[in-house]
Amino acid sequence: MSLLKKGLSDSRYYLIANIGNKLLAFLIIPILAKSISIEDFATYDLFLLITAFLNIFVILGIDSGIGILLSESQNDDKQLSFLYVSSLLISFSVISIISTILGVLFVYIDELFLLNKEIWIYICLYMLFYMINYHTFTFLRWREKAKQASFVILFSYISGILVGVYFLYLTKSVESYLQGLIIGLFLGSMVSLFIAKEYIFKFEILDNSKELLKELFILSLPYVPNSLSSSLMQMADRVVILILFGKYELGLYAVITKVAKIPKIIIDTLSGGFFPIMFKNYKTEKGKKLIRNFFHIYLISIPLFFLLSYLISDWIIEIFAGKKYVNVSYMLPMALVSILFVGGTKLNGLGYSIKRKTHYILYITFFAIALNYIFSLMFGYFIGLEGIILGTLIAGILKIYFYTLYSEKLYRFGYSFNLILYISILSFILVLSCLY
Repeated sequence: MSLLKKGLSDSRYYLIANIGNKLLAFLIIPILAKSISIEDFATYDLFLLITAFLNIFVILGIDSGIGILLSESQNDDKQLSFLYVSSLLISFSVISIISTILGVLFVYIDELFLLNKEIWIYICLYMLFYMINYHTFTFLRWREKAKQASFVILFSYISGILVGVYFLYLTKSVESYLQGLIIGLFLGSMVSLFIAKEYIFKFEILDNSKELLKELFILSLPYVPNSLSSSLMQMADRVVILILFGKYELGLYAVITKVAKIPKIIIDTLSGGFFPIMFKNYKTEKGKKLIRNFFHIYLISIPLFFLLSYLISDWIIEIFAGKKYVNVSYMLPMALVSILFVGGTKLNGLGYSIKRKTHYILYITFFAIALNYIFSLMFGYFIGLEGIILGTLIAGILKIYFYTLYSEKLYRFGYSFNLILYISILSFILVLSCLY
């Protein structure tokens, strides 16, 4: 099989797994929102955010850093075995440390971030089984076993959701659904370990073990700050809501923002296939025009998405969340615009990659996080829950402006700053109109 055919075949499996996971995560929203209380949905939202945040420290960027080591060890089964098992043991050690700290804390407290001891136990179990699945997925992916890698992820996710929905049907509680998710991940982890058993049984300490581990950390740890900044950006609004309000308001906000992410998910899925073409042709005029137009079309679509969601917000929220959320449906177009601005930098940052200046992205993201906290706290305090969205929008507008500005300084594509200004002002006015 040629490299091109192999690449297309592997991409197909990853695309199926990726779309499958996102589709299932999307379809579970109406089931959960209509089955549990608003406060319980806030618990579910916090569960997802905290596990995503802690998993950064559990995985430690190994999923990205291990690639070159696996490719260099492709004919050395003992070294492959050492790298795979070591990645599992490193992550298991981190989970053990986190679990121990939590165990000590819960001797003195009853809740942490408004979550009780039971939910935190679920978080630790989720991280454990997720880690096994994810490291196995990464290992198989870099070993060019795309079909097996995709099967591991899909099996874990599908079985978890099916068991979770069944438990939810029996008891109508968020805890029962989380139990189902964990059972699914456990089953997936057993399948993962079975698939990779030959590498587990071959594990042994090598003469160059220290050098391999040192190189693994050197290659992996630089990815952690970038993942951390993205996670903190996603958590900023939730943290502010917990500071100013409570779980009820967080539950309302969580449902609205999850539904508001639909256009962004669709755009990311559709645009993913264009990135290889953009990278291969960024030096040509046609390539530059494609890259520029792609970003400009994205900007123009923001107010159009606002108008569409404004017209059907009540209907959409009632379908996906139920009548108890309809009274806050006016926030849907506001949240949608905010999300599109915050996530818009994915389409206009090729300059950072071309000039090998991706660390600039980290600085801009942390700057945006600081602004997000400041504006969200300020507007949230004076306006209410809508102020959180407004603060996030302002931070997103400033982020997309400075992100584009420095990307253009590194490599010019001819992005229109006038268009950014016009769309930003128009979008801000449209969002403000929802407050009256």
